[in-house]
Amino acid sequence: MEFSSRRIRVLVADDSPTALRSVCRYLEYAGEFDVVGTARDGEHVLQQAERFRPDLVLADLSMPQKNGFEASSELRRVFPKMRILIFSELSGLSLREECMRSGADGFVEKSQMPEKLMQEVRRLFPQHS
Repeated sequence: MEFSSRRIRVLVADDSPTALRSVCRYLEYAGEFDVVGTARDGEHVLQQAERFRPDLVLADLSMPQKNGFEASSELRRVFPKMRILIFSELSGLSLREECMRSGADGFVEKSQMPEKLMQEVRRLFPQHS
């Protein structure tokens, strides 16, 4: 099956059950995503990525065990073609730059979701635009 004809497979990670549910519901409602797994900490993100091999990992920056930077760095090393977006309640240019240095493909402030999230996804997956 050609990539552009299928939905984007996503793994969502957030230690807040409320935020995790909200992001998953939005992605499912948007219609172009399949949420294949969820995780509540950085270690679980790595396990779930190995298990499900998603196209995209959306990871909260502040998680127990491994934060978003650490998880992103390890994901990039193990799965170099996997797309990674980090999201956070925090903001700032230095934070965005640190996300990119950790191996993430982008950063989204939670206050700018879902619009900025969709903008970043379209940038990473132009064939779905």
